[in-house]
Amino acid sequence: MRSHRPIWLWLGGLFLTLSAFLTAIAIAYFTKESHYSLFANPWMPGALVSFVAAFAAFFAAAQSWAFPSAAKAGFPRITIDIYSIGSTDTEREASSGLDVLTHLRSFNARFANAEQERSASLTATMYVKLVAGSWGRAGEAVCPPPTWTLPPSLGLSPMNMPLDLGPGKEVAGQLLYEIPRYYLNKIASPPEARLEITDHVSGKRVSIPAELGHYDKTTMTAVSGGAEILGPEFEPLADTNEDQRPGPAMEQA
Repeated sequence: MRSHRPIWLWLGGLFLTLSAFLTAIAIAYFTKESHYSLFANPWMPGALVSFVAAFAAFFAAAQSWAFPSAAKAGFPRITIDIYSIGSTDTEREASSGLDVLTHLRSFNARFANAEQERSASLTATMYVKLVAGSWGRAGEAVCPPPTWTLPPSLGLSPMNMPLDLGPGKEVAGQLLYEIPRYYLNKIASPPEARLEITDHVSGKRVSIPAELGHYDKTTMTAVSGGAEILGPEFEPLADTNEDQRPGPAMEQA
């Protein structure tokens, strides 16, 4: 983390010098003019204000305060490497007690923080593209990470999110997502997915393709967040709404 102590010391010296200069002017007028008030003049209050500012700057230097930034922080300089992608079909127990088929998508990835002063706290979410109109106005489906216990036989060990990265730090491991089974027959062909990366420190989000490759800030797309919403022409008819959305059993599965 960069130290801002030299800046505070420089400001303290500047305000202290200004205070002495304004005090000298006030004293000069006081000695040359009769009936001139030493304190009820515009120079002495300015000198007092400058002295207080100098004291505050020296105190900030002693406490190692961070210098306030005028610009709002954007998404940090993060690099992401996706080394391999895997798909796995397995079963999990639904809330009804029955075993249901589950499709998992995994990524072996490395996240590195190229910033020298800023930390990052990252969450990666996967969205898969749907056939236009197959799910009303939803153009994408969110694929959540599994919240159930993974069978050891799968050999999967996903990273816990958010990923906390200090300046210059990196972390590598698996990203794992479950594609809900009621979306499987509505996924566009060829399959297309993306990873949306949220930085909880700056509040900014970017998107990258869920494909093999190296991604840095120049190849990331800033997004507002959430799944793609199609135009009103894909709005389902009122009498087919129930057919377009999963029933209670599918929601629980």
